Formats: sequence, C-alpha cells, structure tokens
Amino acid sequence: MSKKDWIYGRNVVLTGCSTGMGKEIALILVKKYGCNVMGIARNKAKLDALKEELGDKFSYRRINISDRQSWRDFGAELDAMGFQVDILINNAGMIQPFMQYNDMTDDQIDKVVSTNMMSVVYACKEMLPYIKKSRFGYICNVASASAILPVGGESIYSATKGGVWALTECLAQELRGFGIGVSCVMPGPVKTDIYKARESEGEKADKADSLVESIGITAETAAKRIVKAMRKRKTRVVTDGVARLMDFGMRVCPAFTCKATGAAIKAFCGKVKSFYPIYKEQIERKEELDKLLKDRKKEVYKSLDEVPAGGAFANDPVEDK
Repeated sequence: MSKKDWIYGRNVVLTGCSTGMGKEIALILVKKYGCNVMGIARNKAKLDALKEELGDKFSYRRINISDRQSWRDFGAELDAMGFQVDILINNAGMIQPFMQYNDMTDDQIDKVVSTNMMSVVYACKEMLPYIKKSRFGYICNVASASAILPVGGESIYSATKGGVWALTECLAQELRGFGIGVSCVMPGPVKTDIYKARESEGEKADKADSLVESIGITAETAAKRIVKAMRKRKTRVVTDGVARLMDFGMRVCPAFTCKATGAAIKAFCGKVKSFYPIYKEQIERKEELDKLLKDRKKEVYKSLDEVPAGGAFANDPVEDK
C-alpha cells in the first residue's frame, strides 16, 4: 500500500459495486490504496458479502440511481455524517436486448436511458458541490466502446454511452480550473454479469455471449486499468484491444467502419441468435425488398430523364418585373 499516490486514503462513492468491474474497483481501492468506499448497488446479499470481505473501509447504500431526489438525499446524508466525497465513480449500467430501435418498447427505452445516462447526470450534478470541497476531487464515468463506434441493434445503449462520453469531456473542460480530474472509460467486451441482463428480458445467452467470453477481458483486468488511469488522471481511457481497434477504425475511416460493422452483424445473424432480431425483417422480406428498391431506382432515373436540359425550370417563362 503506497502512501505516495494521490489516490491513497480518498473517500469514494462508487455505483454498481456489487459485481463485475465495480466490485473489482472497490477491492483495489480498499485493499491496495486504503480508500473509504461508499458503494451503491441493489443486491443486498452481494453488498453484505463485500462488506464482510472489506470491513470498515466499505459501506453501502441501496438508492435509486435514476432518481434525482435520491441523489440529493444521499448527498445530504454524506454531508451530515462527515463523509467528504473526493472521488465519484459512475460505473453502474445496463445493456439492452439486441433489437431494432423501432421494436423497443417505451419502458425498455426509458429504463436504459435512466440507468445509463440520467443516473450519471444526476450523480455528477448532486455530488459535484461536495467534490469541489476536496483537495483531490475526481470524477470517473464508465461509458463503453459503443460510444466510439455505435453498434446496430444496441441503438439506445450506444446513444446513452455516447452521451456519457460527451458529458464527461465537457466536465473535464469546465472543471480543470478547479483542479478536479475527470475520466471517461470506454471498455470493449468485459466478462461481467451485464450480458446476463438479456436473459431477464426473455432472451437466452447464445454465441454472442460466448464471443464476449472469448475476446473480452476480465473484470479484474478492466478494474486495474481503470484505477491506473485514474491515478495518472487521464481524461480518455480505452481499456483493451477491441476498444482500441474500434477507436482506430473510427479515427481513420468512420463511414467504412460503421458500414462494415453493420454488415458483419448481419452476416452472423444465422449463427448468432441474438443478432437475428436486428435484421429479421430484412432477411425474411429480402426478395420483396430487393424488388421494391430496384423498382424505386428505376422510377428515380425515369423521372430524371423527363427533366428538360438546363434543369427543371429551364423552360419556365420569365416574368418581367
């Protein structure tokens, strides 16, 4: 445990701490850096187990992170108990089922937006006054590589993570003069329970989850890289090879990269069941849609042939003024 590091002994508020990356971050901060972590999550059994493992350095609250008033009440409680917030880590999030944007229900959209985006907005807004009182203020928002390269079938998830990225970049500019560090973390596939959320939506795990298992990094590895980046006070944190590849593609040839990503997902629809709903209609109506597009193309060119030389208004009489 090194006392030379600025992060040593800080007071941390950490969302989504009961499992996955959040749990691993809590373990590192308490065991390696002697931080006092106030965790936020829903699963009481897992929180109790983590409390037993980490002892007095770890406390928790089960608040609704998607509710602004809950954050206000939480901030007032921390202030009353003398818990000076030095670091806020917004790690909690959820992934949506693979499906066309138009097929998502209002409830599904609202749940993803409130969990992934609004919780970060509220947390930053309500915790910032307390963080400004710290000599070592810091905010770390966990977004996703989908913020860099949006993925078809994950429209709302990608949109919310893109919003978290934009918000974080703005905060980094605004808070630099206060000496407050700000990080946006963009991990690629990570072996966590977030993908199991699909099963609760009625969609069984299949080869998409197997793909994560084969190319994803572990939650422990991701957590180590996140904390390391925080110690160095990096603003933009791309944690792994897959995320870096996505980042490179969008920097070098964004239009091609987006098109190729969609084509790849469509090509694997026959092998990966969870991809199928994204292009279900296009696959089942392929011949009909091909003919429709072909006929439409003919109509467009036919209408262009009827346009007189010099443009659509070339033969219109010119009125004297």
